[in-house]
Amino acid sequence: MASTSPTSLLLLVLAVAVVVSDAQLQLSETFYDATCPQAASIVQQKVNAFVDADRGLAAALMRLHFHDCFVRGCDGSVLLNSTDTMLTEKEALLNKGSLRGFEQIDEIKMELECACPGVVSCADILALVARDATAKVGGISWPVFLGRIDGGASFADEVNSSLPERTDNFTQLVARFARVGLDARDMIILSGGHSIGQVHCGAFFERLYNFQGLNITDPSMDPEFAAMLKVQCPQTKPFGFMALDATNGTFDSAYYLDLLTNKGLLESDVALLSDPLGVEYAIRAVQDPMAFLNEFGWAMIKMGAIPALEPYGWRRHCAFVEPKY
Repeated sequence: MASTSPTSLLLLVLAVAVVVSDAQLQLSETFYDATCPQAASIVQQKVNAFVDADRGLAAALMRLHFHDCFVRGCDGSVLLNSTDTMLTEKEALLNKGSLRGFEQIDEIKMELECACPGVVSCADILALVARDATAKVGGISWPVFLGRIDGGASFADEVNSSLPERTDNFTQLVARFARVGLDARDMIILSGGHSIGQVHCGAFFERLYNFQGLNITDPSMDPEFAAMLKVQCPQTKPFGFMALDATNGTFDSAYYLDLLTNKGLLESDVALLSDPLGVEYAIRAVQDPMAFLNEFGWAMIKMGAIPALEPYGWRRHCAFVEPKY
């Protein structure tokens, strides 16, 4: 299989500068070189230890960055706890009970505060953690541009209208990504984040047991795959878990192979193949897995440059809002 050339990697790095410029952010790989040069190594060491202890955390830590950036921009607002006057993103229907990794982020922040008090933002920690968690389980590293400013607000009622949903069709997915400055290609590539992680069985029960309200299995689903799912996910166990792709725990392009062989789980995943662009990219990702890994890094950089809606300051504790620093 073909691999990505050094020239392609150079073009990727050059393109990153354009994205950061377009987002009107002053982000830089060297942002903490003078104030906290050990920041990236501290984060990487902690992430490696966390994932060594629980490989499933890789997907959870990556997901935090997604859920952060799609709501109010990349500002660390997904990490804030609710208060008497503010019900935060953590409590939203799409987040509560499904997001995890908050304790690990707090632990990383504590170590960074000991090394460099009041310097590294929570939003930057999420960006670094997403990269390192992905690389730890088979992905490749990408440059993380730093200098994000944390937000001071977080609202649960903004989440459901901002995040992609498991029942979205291709058009709806493109529209949701467009709202934050990402295009159809970015959407297809970032959907590959489902290469790792698990989902509650109930998330695909309609496809498995009651397709279009007809009490049948979605006829587009591979019959042997559907039979296996019914054993693993009987209707009595909607809160059981199922891996999102065939190589659960390894970040690779198997997610796209699953889609092409009718073994996708979520409606939003299967929807990628309803458009020629999605089909084209899925085939290319399977034929050239290394190209997918590189393009995923590029798309993550672009997503990570979504500007904060209301920058506030650097929070000393990621779960609370304090005076500005």
